[in-house]
Amino acid sequence: MRQMVGRPLLAAILMVCLTLSFFYTVFNSESEAGEFVERVTQQPLLASELEDLEQILTGLKPKRTNIFFLKAHKCASSTIQNILMRFGLAHALSFVLPPQTNYLGNPQPFRPDMIDEKYATLDGKYNIFAHHTRYDTDQVRSVMFENAAFVTVLRHPADLYESIFSYYSLNTFYSISFKELLKSPEKLKNVEARYAKKLGLNQMSFDLGLPEEDFTSTEKVSKFIKKIDKEFDLVMISEWMEASLVLLADLMNWPLDYVMFLKINARSPEAVYKMSSEERRTVSRWNRVDHKLYTYFLNKFKQRIRDYGEERMLRDIKKLLSLNSKLRFRCVESVNSKGFSGTQSYNLRNGSDWLCFYAARTELEFTEDLRTFQFNSVKVINKLKNLLHQNVTEFV
Repeated sequence: MRQMVGRPLLAAILMVCLTLSFFYTVFNSESEAGEFVERVTQQPLLASELEDLEQILTGLKPKRTNIFFLKAHKCASSTIQNILMRFGLAHALSFVLPPQTNYLGNPQPFRPDMIDEKYATLDGKYNIFAHHTRYDTDQVRSVMFENAAFVTVLRHPADLYESIFSYYSLNTFYSISFKELLKSPEKLKNVEARYAKKLGLNQMSFDLGLPEEDFTSTEKVSKFIKKIDKEFDLVMISEWMEASLVLLADLMNWPLDYVMFLKINARSPEAVYKMSSEERRTVSRWNRVDHKLYTYFLNKFKQRIRDYGEERMLRDIKKLLSLNSKLRFRCVESVNSKGFSGTQSYNLRNGSDWLCFYAARTELEFTEDLRTFQFNSVKVINKLKNLLHQNVTEFV
């Protein structure tokens, strides 16, 4: 972001806008607008002022700051979450935060009383909800601002199930390896119980709130998919992450550099079991509800790209890839496999670089940082509120 622009050029632009009465939509009077012009010719604009001014001059809508992100398990959701947490921390926004770990509910659906008072805002409304939960429409909406965008991400159910099995070491829980299960599909009944009551078959549908007893009802599954379609503004597809993030930036009116990323919580390619086409079909049949959900929204995703414009999408994907390349060059010294369950993490070139530090930050560490920030923010704001409502006497 530029910190200032040339004063003569900026003054000329502003004066033209004033002449055309453009700034009457921004300022209360001509004198107020004139005072603003006089000020910026005498001193440089702050970055935030310049950003707002550029939006006004170009006719752009203001950036959206409120978003609910349903963080579905093992759908590259940690990478998207990191983007949202960076945005929120950089703009001093409020988060719906879990009191410990990274879960707010699940297997129980989310309820507002899951939010610890230490991290609760005065009005009970929040800018960003980006942690694991089990979706309940009314309960989630009760803590989000009315104009919040609702977003989630899906992944091919075969790849998702393999990832869950590996990442959470379900072979130990079920006493059968993923390979053995593929060779003996009759043993599927052995894996029907959900690990920790929250992980297992048809994971995406479960995270999105579909009761397990409804998995076998074609009618209820179809109704559920239509409900998600109606309530969510964007359903991203993890296999096409760059296109998904371009659409997210468009939805939120963000520049593309807001959605550049390093992969978070990703397994090394060597740790992924390579399924044959037949094995993929088998695993998809085991997760038939998720497969129906995924197929429906994959088709919606394709249409969303067509509506965005194919050439425009390709151009913006190239921009995002370039931004990601520059981010990696700026930040990453090397990659290691020291993350949870052997996932990749980063050795940084410069740990004091704010962007690098947080772009590579793990979910649990970043969440703890947000807890500290929000706890201090809530404490300071409450202290000020108490002052304003006190009757000040001579002896305090």
